[in-house]
Amino acid sequence: MSNFKGIILAAGTGTRMRSSLPKVLHTLSGRPILTYVMNSLVGTGIQDIITVVPAKHHRFKPILNKTSQLAVQETPKGSGHALLQAIGMTSTAKNILVLNGDMPLIKKETLISLMTHHQSSEADLTLLTAHVRNPKSFGRIVRNQDNRIITIIEESEANESHIGINEINAGAYCFKTSWLWDALKSLKPAKSGEFFLTDLVSLAYEVNLKTESLSTEEQEILGVNDKKELARVDKILRTSICEDLMAKGVTIIDPDTTYIGIDVSIEQDTVIYPNTHISGVSKISSHCEMGPNSVIANSSVGPNCIIRSSTIESAIVCNNVTVGPYSHIREGSFLKSDVKIGNYVEIKNSSIGNGTKLGHHCYIGDSDIGSNVNIGAGTITCNYDGVQKQRTIIKDNAFIGSDTKLIAPVIVGIQSITGAGSVITKDIPDYAKGVGSPARIIKEDRSS
Repeated sequence: MSNFKGIILAAGTGTRMRSSLPKVLHTLSGRPILTYVMNSLVGTGIQDIITVVPAKHHRFKPILNKTSQLAVQETPKGSGHALLQAIGMTSTAKNILVLNGDMPLIKKETLISLMTHHQSSEADLTLLTAHVRNPKSFGRIVRNQDNRIITIIEESEANESHIGINEINAGAYCFKTSWLWDALKSLKPAKSGEFFLTDLVSLAYEVNLKTESLSTEEQEILGVNDKKELARVDKILRTSICEDLMAKGVTIIDPDTTYIGIDVSIEQDTVIYPNTHISGVSKISSHCEMGPNSVIANSSVGPNCIIRSSTIESAIVCNNVTVGPYSHIREGSFLKSDVKIGNYVEIKNSSIGNGTKLGHHCYIGDSDIGSNVNIGAGTITCNYDGVQKQRTIIKDNAFIGSDTKLIAPVIVGIQSITGAGSVITKDIPDYAKGVGSPARIIKEDRSS
């Protein structure tokens, strides 16, 4: 669609959201509303995209990145005034596709069909419409006896003859630019002082311009104007995500109580139990069991893992790992294969080696733990000295007795042992013991 430019109207204040965050930046299944609209627009093949944003638009920049130019509506004066702010960026375009920024369910295929119909019919204006069960709060499409669209009547202006109309304005338009900009400049303000884009429909009819329409499904054109609608659309997206995963071989015990973000990848033969939340850019490999009551965020989980009633954040979990219940794997942690994490264990910014076991009630922070290490219940790495974090190193095949306190920085050597309740304040050599508070080092040949 090289002769089209795309414009997203995203400058609305969204007062009904009752939030300091702009409406289109509220998230649905892990992404801002605006990104769904942008992705559908990009999917049409349109190269040049403009987003009309409010005066305070610093929050938009990291989301739009390099996908869109910005046109700023300094003062909110309605959708018609918003579109006019993009006039200087569209001088070479023959046609413009305009979208409301709060239509996260709109499909690229529908937009392509709208653009194709606009061109093939040689229309001056083409509207996307939908027939809905409850048209309340939507602008009604009014047609004459010849079925030509003559105007759009907003809810506040509808009379008895309009109330029963169930064909509504979806919020997507194709315009020929040959008449658009002069027409926008000629719009008269409403009683509120705003200039409405929908007034162009009646203006086009009055000057005998050709107006066409394309109808789509009701669900696809759902907008988000308040927190209730946000929750409604989010549920639709979550259901779609779960159904797509189940079609690919993932077992989801109860989709209604499962929350999976749109950027999550889950492989077949994994089972997701109720009240599990998987978000961010997370990847769950095959033959895993997630939940119930688990939270996985921005993490990678390898095959054959079990995560029970636990939280994993910004961490990497390798093959055949068991975590939980009631444990917390925090940012920067790396659990290698065959690790066993019991209940009430917290791990932060630490590497846990192959086959290592942490039974229960442990805190491991800023540590490098080797392979086949046993960490007894109640073990704590005391990693903060009051000024900065220090690291603890525990080498392969070590045995850390219950209730051991390791005062970092400290190293426990290969196949070394700490006694129950010991406080380790200095390094323990390979094949040695540390016993007591503070620990005494007992050297013996335990290498065989």
